[in-house]
Amino acid sequence: MRKVLAVILIMCAFASMTYIVSKSIGDYQRNVNKNKYAIGESFYQQKCATCHLTNGEGVQDLYPPLQSSDFLRNDKARIINVLLQGISGHMIVNGKSYNGVMHPVSGTDKELSELLNYIYAQFGNGEYEFTPEEIAVFRELHSNHSSN
Repeated sequence: MRKVLAVILIMCAFASMTYIVSKSIGDYQRNVNKNKYAIGESFYQQKCATCHLTNGEGVQDLYPPLQSSDFLRNDKARIINVLLQGISGHMIVNGKSYNGVMHPVSGTDKELSELLNYIYAQFGNGEYEFTPEEIAVFRELHSNHSSN
């Protein structure tokens, strides 16, 4: 009987330790992600949340969602161009029609890359990773194109 009780106690202790370790790992990962996307989140709140809302759901029939957006998932280059040049006119996002204007988003290459990394990671838009160097290339393409 003592052996059975000892085995049960060991199993309970192991289960408790497993729970504590997994909870600690989960808390650590949430903190890492929060710190990783802090700049992007702050920039999002300043530049985007007014129209697209804090949670990225947008405003029905007015501002398209950034949350699980097929418009964002389909073309990485397109969203960089939208940030740098803005967009206007008819578009379809997640099967719904929108017709409006979004002005270019001002910011450094680092700020824009952090913003996009936040939007993609936090709003379920895929595994893309944006770098300041990518933003700089597109910015240069636009400046060369507009000067011709």
